[in-house]
Amino acid sequence: MVAPALRDRLACRHIVTGLALCLTALALLAACHTGSEKTESPLIRLGSYDWPGSFWIDIGLAKGWFAEEGLRVERVNTDGKYFASLEAVVRGELDGMGFSQFDLVRSVAAGHDLVGVAAIDSSEGGEALVARAGIHNLRELRGKRIALQRGTYLEYLLDIAAERAGLTLGQFVLVDRSQEEAVSDMKAGTVDAAFIWEPYVTEAQRATNGERVFSTADFSGLTYSVFTLRRDFVTSRPDDVQKLMRVWQRGVAFVRAHPDESCAIVAKSLDEKAEEVREIMRTDRVLDTADNMRAFSYAAGFESLHGSWRRMNDFMLERGLVQTRVASPDHLDPRFVHALD
Repeated sequence: MVAPALRDRLACRHIVTGLALCLTALALLAACHTGSEKTESPLIRLGSYDWPGSFWIDIGLAKGWFAEEGLRVERVNTDGKYFASLEAVVRGELDGMGFSQFDLVRSVAAGHDLVGVAAIDSSEGGEALVARAGIHNLRELRGKRIALQRGTYLEYLLDIAAERAGLTLGQFVLVDRSQEEAVSDMKAGTVDAAFIWEPYVTEAQRATNGERVFSTADFSGLTYSVFTLRRDFVTSRPDDVQKLMRVWQRGVAFVRAHPDESCAIVAKSLDEKAEEVREIMRTDRVLDTADNMRAFSYAAGFESLHGSWRRMNDFMLERGLVQTRVASPDHLDPRFVHALD
């Protein structure tokens, strides 16, 4: 029989031991919980559409490269909703997307704090002015109706083309229409030409037996797309931006080395035919790190993002599209591309 005093001491020892075990278990659970929070990256929502500069997103997801970098990425299909999706980035509904450089400049000049971190593609025929049969050049379109989305990079490109032909935009009747509406107008014969991008260019040509008066293939380096993020994302998550750029680098290398497989991946993602995706790839150059060294260089020509930035800003100011001049170095950040191997 155990003495009462000894029994009490044993009971206390059991209680203390039990409490210690409970505390240890709680500590381990807390540590595990904390560890899981640290390893799970906040979701990143990236807009992607049927344009080769965005293919790295589809490929990165299909190959598991984002997950390898510890990133949780959701691809948001913005195909056919390009202009609306620019506003989604501004509002924070998307974290990043490829902007045409013109649209980046206009958004920044309108007061939105965005940052371009990589030049992702340069159009080489992806946009074209399609005119009705019998019209062969811009001079033959003087006084005639051209459908395009006003106040966008398309109007800027048309201004450049007109200037090179010794003309001005004031010599045309510009009709503000969406891509689909512009093609419909061409089919109905209510406009004489439409300035549109693929796949609408091919659709308009086939439907009207029209002619390509000119395309972006005639203006080397004029139409960059820039992977764009909000500044708050870049400032608060620089490590994640660098990881995104590593996936971008792998994606670009894969697109160039395996174009057929790349088209198949993107076609499945967009629920399109691989041939249609392959056709668009012929009209757009996917840019790599070497291209970005040139794009981010300080030069006066169109092939420099900084050189073309001022020209675009001037165009917007002249036409009252914006009221502010913005400095390109404040909104172009090449450090993440420069840090790649």
